[in-house]
Amino acid sequence: MAEGTIAERAARSLHDLGYRLTPQRILILEAVLESDDHVTAEDLFEQVKRRYPHISFSTVYRTMELLRDAGFVTQTDLGGGHWQYHPVEKATHHHLICQGCGTVAEVDQNVFDSLQAELSDRYNFDATLTHFAIFGRCSACR
Repeated sequence: MAEGTIAERAARSLHDLGYRLTPQRILILEAVLESDDHVTAEDLFEQVKRRYPHISFSTVYRTMELLRDAGFVTQTDLGGGHWQYHPVEKATHHHLICQGCGTVAEVDQNVFDSLQAELSDRYNFDATLTHFAIFGRCSACR
């Protein structure tokens, strides 16, 4: 891991929280941060298992919980019964998920700026809108 990279900062943060930086955790951390898309714990398990055959699924799952709690990944339900993980430092975005066909469309944060302002003004609530999914029906499935 290169000094100053997201992976290096995450590794230091986990160490500072009292967690050992095992080879398995480092591989999992690198795999999720290098991912170009959302990944499930199952995806990561299969990927890391190729390099570290004795890893357990529970190790992957617990490591993803640690990364989420430390603020390095988001955890989102995009449907299908599995949490999807995404590095926080990759662009903030949201998802529209069709409950008919399963199509997933990404939505930029600026679409929700007015909602964030309305929540603040009307309810005196500062919403952290970093990564979430909205379920509904696309035009083809209506």
